[in-house]
Amino acid sequence: MFSNSYLGTAAIIAVIAVICVLIQKFFKKYLESDQYYYLKDITLVGAWAICGIWMPDGPLRITVAAGVAAACIGFCQRATRGKNLRFLYFLIGLVFSLFGPRIAFIEFTNGEYYYLSYFVSIAISTLWVGIFPIFFQEIDEIPGLCGLLLTVSWTMISAVIFSSSQSLRDASQICIIGLVFILVFWSRHVYAYRRLTEPLTALWGTLFAGLSILGVSKGITFYTLALLPLGFFALPITEASMGVISAAVSQRPTGNIILYRKLITRGFTHPVAIYLVVAVCALMGCLVSAIQLGAADFFCLLGAVAGVFGVIWIFYTFKYKRRGMNDERRKPGLWGVTVDNISLNYALSRVQHWIKNERTPHIIVTPDALAALRSRTDADYRRIVRHAGLVLPDGAGLIGALKLVGTPIQERIPGVEFTEHLCKRAAYEGWRVWFLGGKPGVAEAAAEKLIEKYPGLTVAGTRDGYFKEEETASICAKIKESRADIIFVGFGVPKQEYWLEKHIAETGAVVGMGVGGTMDVISGNLTRAPKAWQKCGMEWLYRVIQEPSRWRRIAKLPLFVWYLILTCLHLDRYKDDAFSEEKR
Repeated sequence: MFSNSYLGTAAIIAVIAVICVLIQKFFKKYLESDQYYYLKDITLVGAWAICGIWMPDGPLRITVAAGVAAACIGFCQRATRGKNLRFLYFLIGLVFSLFGPRIAFIEFTNGEYYYLSYFVSIAISTLWVGIFPIFFQEIDEIPGLCGLLLTVSWTMISAVIFSSSQSLRDASQICIIGLVFILVFWSRHVYAYRRLTEPLTALWGTLFAGLSILGVSKGITFYTLALLPLGFFALPITEASMGVISAAVSQRPTGNIILYRKLITRGFTHPVAIYLVVAVCALMGCLVSAIQLGAADFFCLLGAVAGVFGVIWIFYTFKYKRRGMNDERRKPGLWGVTVDNISLNYALSRVQHWIKNERTPHIIVTPDALAALRSRTDADYRRIVRHAGLVLPDGAGLIGALKLVGTPIQERIPGVEFTEHLCKRAAYEGWRVWFLGGKPGVAEAAAEKLIEKYPGLTVAGTRDGYFKEEETASICAKIKESRADIIFVGFGVPKQEYWLEKHIAETGAVVGMGVGGTMDVISGNLTRAPKAWQKCGMEWLYRVIQEPSRWRRIAKLPLFVWYLILTCLHLDRYKDDAFSEEKR
């Protein structure tokens, strides 16, 4: 059935898949979590590039080349945060439509054809290829959602192409390669708490668009081009469109992925919520496809979707529930400070659940190395951290220490970044925020900066941190009257945590977060360390250069290192009192 060239291509794919597996196995032991996933992304893109070089047909090579080029743009997006490079995807779409397969006609199931003019064909093909990477990146804002949608949608498209009576050898090869790489990099695509990030969303979005164009260029019926992809992604497309429209006309935009956020507010966990969203999308895709497909093919599609969900359930149950998602890895700890090993986006969804559903006070703590050192001797601070709603890993020193003791963190969440993301979400959701702390004028300046950056943000009030103890009651009353949902407290560690534990219930706020010097950074009184300093873990030194008075705190770091060495050598006599506290 297949020529020698196709058999040779299949052998090359098998060899590349084995090499990719070996690369993952070898480097997993030596790299940090972020470095390891970055290596996997590069390996996947390189694997596709090698397959494209050995493709026997020109249309296949052009399709893969477009995907690899889009991935390179994705890497540039990741390296240059804040710069909008998405217009380049349409440039790739234009080149693809000029030199590769394009949508020249549409064949319907009744045998009728509709032919497009040359310029209309170029325009539609350019838009089709350029829009999918952008759309995938929007979906990827929810950790795990884009990867799961990709896995299910690619399987559905492959099932349609494989079952087609027409000769679709080109499209079949792309389908097989995609399925092989999804299996080889399975944990990269179906892990519920990690985003695909810009490179992979660009790669798969372009390949997904190119795959559908390959199908229609060979005469496959209309549903492969539009009805199945558009039916499957109808829900996210509708939600994204509503988010764009509401952002343009309303001060309180709805945001994207509305169904997911509704499920979170109803008390569903993050994995269950994304699985339900994908299940709804798959059902809609199958129902829309039923317009063109017969009953047998329709149930074949349902079977393919059910098979994917079954494999994912088995994978999640045996790998993450039984081996990787134990308490030690979900909440690694050091000297009484346990942190939540979650992504930034998942942390935001937890806050949303508290505000929309629970409405009970929760404290967010962002400890660093010195906070962990304090917890060794400060039982009150240790108790606050242990009972906090979220404990986000902030300091590079603490993250490095957790890695040394065998419990690495999947993502660092600096307090500055989480504060800004929380304010961005507050602008979407209509939450009211209050800023308390800092020198006179700092809280007001920080609030103004955030309102300017996130239009629609409601700042319920501000107050500097210079007040007497007897003024606390009146301040709490003002916060309660303002109906603030979130209060940011910048008194420094551990004073801000003590204050929140004692008074958050009096303020009526649902979320209280100790932000330290974050308001100084946001207001512009201090500048955050450049990216190079952050990557080297030297952000603390940059802060000391700006504030020399902090040297007394930094002088305790050698003691932290000493205790860490003792802990790694199992010579530390520190006893965690967690169990004794529970008994009391």
